[in-house]
Amino acid sequence: MADGATAGPPKSIQGEQHEESGWVRASDEDVDLYVDRVSDEVLTCRERGRHLFPTIRQAGIHFTGVDDDGLLVRRLTCTCCELAVKVEKWEGFRGAGRRTRFRRVASNLEYRTGPDGQIYLAPTGRGHMTPRQIGDSVASKALAGTTLTALRKEATRAAKAEES
Repeated sequence: MADGATAGPPKSIQGEQHEESGWVRASDEDVDLYVDRVSDEVLTCRERGRHLFPTIRQAGIHFTGVDDDGLLVRRLTCTCCELAVKVEKWEGFRGAGRRTRFRRVASNLEYRTGPDGQIYLAPTGRGHMTPRQIGDSVASKALAGTTLTALRKEATRAAKAEES
């Protein structure tokens, strides 16, 4: 084998980038432990893979401060888990026709601790938990104690009932 060549099949560009980023998938056991300790609202956001923030029409547009660069700061709390806060930075400027216009120039998420000490993020060093892993863990817990044979029989009965 030539110097610098690695064993195994060649990697795609995405595979190489994935390896370089140091992204590690969390183990099923770590995901199960996480699912056991967080609320249903947190699981909803994690399984969905995104938070629900109110729109400008729903919440209005209210600024909570001005940063060091003179940008207006707007903070929105996730209406589902209430642990994620989207921090938006807006600038105002005079547009054509001397009309004042506003545009969002930056946005990031911050996570806060809930009133009962609950946190959204999993412990560091456990790897990245995907929405699919969260959903699989929730489903496995909901179906715990049920046999595959019983589930198949139930699904077959449901399919036959749906056909008639």
